[in-house]
Amino acid sequence: MKKSKPAPFPLRPCYALLLVAVAGLLGLLAQPRPGLRVARLQPVLAPADGARPSAVPDRIRVATYNLEHFTDGRRDGPDRTPAVFMTHARDAAAIIAEADPDVLVLQEVENGRALEYLNAQFDRPYDYVYVSKLRQTSGEIERLNLALFSRLRPHNVRQLEFYALGGKSRPARGALAAEFDLGGGANLLVYDVHLKSNYGEAVRNQAQRGIALHHVAADAVAETFQNAVRSNATYALILGDTNVDPDNEAFAADPSLEPLAGAYLDLWRGRPIAERTTIPTRQPGPEGDPLMVFPPAAFDRIFASKNLGGGGPWRAAPPQAVQKGTDTANNLTPPGIDGHVSDHYLAYVDLERARP
Repeated sequence: MKKSKPAPFPLRPCYALLLVAVAGLLGLLAQPRPGLRVARLQPVLAPADGARPSAVPDRIRVATYNLEHFTDGRRDGPDRTPAVFMTHARDAAAIIAEADPDVLVLQEVENGRALEYLNAQFDRPYDYVYVSKLRQTSGEIERLNLALFSRLRPHNVRQLEFYALGGKSRPARGALAAEFDLGGGANLLVYDVHLKSNYGEAVRNQAQRGIALHHVAADAVAETFQNAVRSNATYALILGDTNVDPDNEAFAADPSLEPLAGAYLDLWRGRPIAERTTIPTRQPGPEGDPLMVFPPAAFDRIFASKNLGGGGPWRAAPPQAVQKGTDTANNLTPPGIDGHVSDHYLAYVDLERARP
């Protein structure tokens, strides 16, 4: 009686299962992990390679401006037409030119195309223009980005992306960071921020704002350390729309800004409301909404590292606001209509070099 041969081992199905398992493992490893993402930004506009950078002046003016839905008028609905966008850009340029900052950070900007048109409205256009490419917490592309205009040559221009952070309180949007060589072994770090609004649950809003500033402050510490290794001093400014005014009674107990306490000077703190107003009260017009009426506040804040407080090679002067460009008589007037540029005012600070 012949012995039957054993059935052959099913190599092909096993190989197929092994390949499926390996592919699944690789897919899991390729999944994005929670955490802060940092991406280098390329300029929208910049001088040709080899161009000599501008000399660093003894006074550097740094400004922040929330331009309120500065979109380019393309596929933005029937009311936000290209003509409205161009009017918005021209009116915004007039206010920016009045302050004439050397470095300008913007919030609520859609894209580079909108920035190129805005830059063309200046008698002296800016040499360097950058815009972030952020994502929302859902992962969708952000329409309201952060931007940088500069007459000084920046380096290490980056965006800090918050959308991939874990937890329900992960911040919205992100931050834009840039560094400038001040000469003499000194560097200036500038951070452009736009923190969570006050719509929704207050505790979650505060958590999102605080977490965002925690990451910005941590990045500033890391950059300062890297410069210190090279024996370079670092000065830092964190400015933008924080949606918080600690001198306003409604925010007296708000902890959003605590990550900057101790290491930074809140330059608006303690100033009279008439001087520090960067978001004015807008009264209901003929078709206005009384629910949108709120007291004036200084949401557009400027924080300076403590070594800018005086006594060093550079110091920060008291901030100023250009209190123009808001239709306070009708709180539903959109930007680009009837002279309304934004519901915010432009704010700026001068950094002054100490004289020998």
